[in-house]
Amino acid sequence: MQISIVTINYNNKVGLEKTLTSVAQQTHKDIQYVIIDGASTDGSKNIIEAFEYNNVVKVSEPDSGIYNAMNKGIRQCTGDYLLFLNSGDTLRDIKVMEEAVAKIKGNKDFYYGDLAVQFENEDRIRTYPELLDFYFFFSKGSLPHPSLFTKKSLFYDIGFFREKFKIVGDWDFYVNAIFNHKATYEKIDLVISSFDTEGISSNSENRKLLLTEKDESLKDNFPGFYNDYKLLQTLISKDKELIIEILREFSDSKYALKAFVLFAKVWAKIFKK
Repeated sequence: MQISIVTINYNNKVGLEKTLTSVAQQTHKDIQYVIIDGASTDGSKNIIEAFEYNNVVKVSEPDSGIYNAMNKGIRQCTGDYLLFLNSGDTLRDIKVMEEAVAKIKGNKDFYYGDLAVQFENEDRIRTYPELLDFYFFFSKGSLPHPSLFTKKSLFYDIGFFREKFKIVGDWDFYVNAIFNHKATYEKIDLVISSFDTEGISSNSENRKLLLTEKDESLKDNFPGFYNDYKLLQTLISKDKELIIEILREFSDSKYALKAFVLFAKVWAKIFKK
């Protein structure tokens, strides 16, 4: 089974060198490596040109943003599954791809592991659930693209990352794939990558944009659910622990969720009094 690793980069020479090294050192050799650089001016292009690998694609040209660059990478991929390891992110150790491929049976659209998040003094392991429900995506976050293997054919079946987004294009893709297109998935028990917290989505100044883009994604993907979702968010802010517990219990049943939303509307009227 061939894996395509896609690394996008723009003016992050130091982070890029770490990422390239972590891929080059892997014991698993059936890897196509696709490097997409946005015409960097910090010396990154020289690093890429000097990088030697047995199966590598190198592109350095202007792009219109993160997801435009990632989509360019997808079009270059020949592997069965794709892993997005952006500049600054690194594979956890030299055998992790070999161990991951042994766990990927090939019958799911997504295979994902856990992620080490890099802080100044330590790494913290971020774990992900085996069940991906609405609660996880809408209240907890997203799947970790540096630790997520996506079947290449899925992109051609349902579409690539939507380039109108600056931050949540991957979150938008996963939510649409799993809940609208019934994409299949499996959790694998492995810490796959270390995540560089210097990225755009990790910057607290971009929090407002992230929430705005998530709202837009919800309107696009679930227009009938959007108003109910906003109502639930309001109620959660009033009695968070109780509402979250109820929502998690009901998230697997559309009929139970409808009943809960009806209950929530009645509760909202009570709060208004």
